[in-house]
Amino acid sequence: MWTPEEYRDHLASIAAALGPGRPGRTWRSLQDTTFAPLLRGGGGDWTDWKRDSDYYDEGDLLWLEVDTIIRRVTHNRKSIDDFCRIFYGGPNRGPEVRPYTLDELVGTLTQVAAFDWSKFFSERLTSTSPEAPVGGVEASGWKVVYTDQESATARAASAGADPGAGPPIDAAYSLGLILRGDGRVQQSIWDGPAFRAGIIPGMQVVAVDGRRFTREVFDAALRATEESSDPIQLLVLSDDYYKTCTIDYHGGPRYPHLVRIEGKPDLLSEIIKARSTP
Repeated sequence: MWTPEEYRDHLASIAAALGPGRPGRTWRSLQDTTFAPLLRGGGGDWTDWKRDSDYYDEGDLLWLEVDTIIRRVTHNRKSIDDFCRIFYGGPNRGPEVRPYTLDELVGTLTQVAAFDWSKFFSERLTSTSPEAPVGGVEASGWKVVYTDQESATARAASAGADPGAGPPIDAAYSLGLILRGDGRVQQSIWDGPAFRAGIIPGMQVVAVDGRRFTREVFDAALRATEESSDPIQLLVLSDDYYKTCTIDYHGGPRYPHLVRIEGKPDLLSEIIKARSTP
């Protein structure tokens, strides 16, 4: 249902959201996000620090890496498809609940490809690295880069997100800030430039460098940071009080994309090809 480009954009957005967009990875492991669902309550504020149901998105990266390992170890004779046929196969007895254990998962993977899968999952599930697990992306011949252009997939995804205020303004990987179309702060990435300037969710940006806030004014000010040594001045409304916040940032817009790694085979394109019906 996705084009290859859309899927690559999806992987890039996950890697970025789990890397610089999730400083909470430094204190809370992926495994812990399944044990403490109460932290996901209370609205979306500070999701970057407390984490969310990241096992879904991070699982995309982990299982891509599993596929690349299987292909490498078996010299491309097997893939994750072989694991799925065994693990999810068997007689069709209709709908049933079939719980499984980590040992069963590791046993099936070992049956497909000899590898230390126990160590692999232990390291990935308990890691508190600030970096997203992009081993599978890179092993498949691609890498995450940041440019000043938002992907078409990201623009389309946000187009209808908030009909009342318009699409959000995504400056997560530059200023560490995501705004509603009306300037209200949705996210201020923990310890990012905006956070250090005193901006938090719930505030509303009403002026940028002395000009009334609009999407166009904000975008122009952000682009100007690439060549200017001046900080961005945001006038924000917090409850009934106005405050000027100075953001010392000079990198321009930054949006994630996947690009090819020169000299590496494009394994990802092979992995995401449509399967034929047997």
